[in-house]
Amino acid sequence: MNDEILKLPIVKKNEVEISKILVGTSPFIAAGQFEKSYLYYLEFVMKRGEVAKILSWCLNNGFTWIQAIDVSFLASEIGIAYEHASQPPIIVLSTWDKPNRAIERFKKFDVKIVLAHASVVDHLDVPLIKKFLAQVRELGFTPGIATHTPNKTLHKLKHVDEIRVVMVPLNYAGLFNEDVDETLEILKEMNVVVIAKKVLGAGRLPVERSLLWALSRPEIDSIALGVASLSEAEYTLLLARQLACRASVN
Repeated sequence: MNDEILKLPIVKKNEVEISKILVGTSPFIAAGQFEKSYLYYLEFVMKRGEVAKILSWCLNNGFTWIQAIDVSFLASEIGIAYEHASQPPIIVLSTWDKPNRAIERFKKFDVKIVLAHASVVDHLDVPLIKKFLAQVRELGFTPGIATHTPNKTLHKLKHVDEIRVVMVPLNYAGLFNEDVDETLEILKEMNVVVIAKKVLGAGRLPVERSLLWALSRPEIDSIALGVASLSEAEYTLLLARQLACRASVN
């Protein structure tokens, strides 16, 4: 198949649409799970325009769905990327306890899904989580949650009907999630749209094997892939698209 003409598969589940591949943004905020987080801080947080260069390439090459974290400079970088892109960004947004503020910050873009950030969700304040989900729904967006500790958190929240999307750490090696099989069983019971994060183990796992595993799991609807350079974007995202398109026709 000619990768240049491939379109990313769009998954439709429970009246929710999502791209099979999302561009992750954790490297851009120098998230602590990365061994190179300090270098990422210097490269992306302390310099304006570096994130935009990568995201502009993504948008121009068909990777338009971005899993964005609610940070002001990231919204600005996405805006700069959009100015130099042929296609608009579509946003899966994760934020803290005020979704209306996050949506306002990203209002220039096509926000589809708003997730409660794992740092809020994993405290298991169920009334607060329900309030967040209700606010997102009232604002006209699809509500969901992210978690760093799925097997603890999802057992407590699996009967919360307002949850439409769940983003969880999932990879073949069990990095950042010691019991992937248990997580997948809970997610099947919840019948939600599943976004797998940390598929590459924050850069610790081989790319092709990790992608093949994630794209072969029927429980996983979408994967968020963080990239920290243009060369990483070209290799990882183009390979992911090729494998995802191949899987969708098999």
